[in-house]
Amino acid sequence: MEAIDTLVHRVSALFARLGGAMIVLIAVGVSVDVVTRNLLGRTILNSYEFSTYLFAISISFGMSYTALCGAHIRVDVLVTKLPTPVRRGLDFLSFLALAALAVLFAYLSVKLAWASTSRGVTSSSALAFPQGLPQSVWALGFAIFALTGILLTVRHAAHLLRGRGVDADNLGRFGQDQEVAEAVAEARHRET
Repeated sequence: MEAIDTLVHRVSALFARLGGAMIVLIAVGVSVDVVTRNLLGRTILNSYEFSTYLFAISISFGMSYTALCGAHIRVDVLVTKLPTPVRRGLDFLSFLALAALAVLFAYLSVKLAWASTSRGVTSSSALAFPQGLPQSVWALGFAIFALTGILLTVRHAAHLLRGRGVDADNLGRFGQDQEVAEAVAEARHRET
């Protein structure tokens, strides 16, 4: 199970970095189009169309890492006041709901990409870009997210069944100490 965890963490981190790079690429493309529109009177990259594809892909690519690191939004005001067994049960239900939603996203995005590819659907712009290509990459991000959601749910249940409630409590959460330790480790890695 540890090997699977390590692989999922590495793939998720890679996808998150790729998603971040896509956001930078969007910013560069839009900036180039703004400058060329003002200087030449026309855009040269057609960044609007590609930025929509890249933005959707970057979101799907970042979802897995966000879930693993606990960077998702949690409203724990009431949950922290509940008895520990109830809180752990609600945490399990939230992991189960996350996995179900992620699987639904993956299924529907793969279905859409397959339909677009098999029908030869293209964008309505002058580029007539094949829609199946960005949709397939988008679906890949959701597939990784679905696998991560399932892994988190199974991992949480395993911790609870083995009586390791503290490990279950820390799953998918990023405490301040953990965040600082990761930032320091990453900074040290950059120096070498």
